[in-house]
Amino acid sequence: MASVTENKQVKRSKILDAASRLFLDGSFAETAIDDVVKMAGVAKGTFYLYFRDKYDLLDQIVVRRAAEILSEKCRALQALAAGQPMTASEQMIFLTDALLDYLQTHKKEAALLDKRFSICFAGDTQQNGVFTEAVGYLTELVMCDGDTRAQAQRKLYLLGNMILYSACDATLGERPYPVDEIRPTLHAMIRRILDGGDNA
Repeated sequence: MASVTENKQVKRSKILDAASRLFLDGSFAETAIDDVVKMAGVAKGTFYLYFRDKYDLLDQIVVRRAAEILSEKCRALQALAAGQPMTASEQMIFLTDALLDYLQTHKKEAALLDKRFSICFAGDTQQNGVFTEAVGYLTELVMCDGDTRAQAQRKLYLLGNMILYSACDATLGERPYPVDEIRPTLHAMIRRILDGGDNA
């Protein structure tokens, strides 16, 4: 028999799953909370046990989905790095390319995540179990000699914003530049930030 905590998690997941489908199939603006609870099969009052409002719901969807995507790409990176030596910048470039490629082939998700992806790097969202390992790995990756963990996390936040904002803009309408035009510049900036490399 499921515990009260497990039942709460199931209900919360049902709401997140239903809202994700509705936001991706339609739009955030056109989706009402009533639509979400109806699809999830829960009472409207249940919604407010887990979410303040529709914007809080969107933030939590973004955190969950971004955590899943980033964790999957980090696992692929760790598997690759375990088999061959890679510098920090090479690993971050691999991750950047994986995210750019993913967003290009999942434009509806890119639209949903647009400008919100990096919310995952905020301190309070790092408690998400799926994301904790990935953030820890990336924090160690960007940490330079003499950096504190807090400094490395700030660096990761700034890198994440630079990469993900650019990726979403380039994917959605190729504004102001298409992905293929920004990719080499992103690579060069990552090298410069992480190991002082010259522009390539």
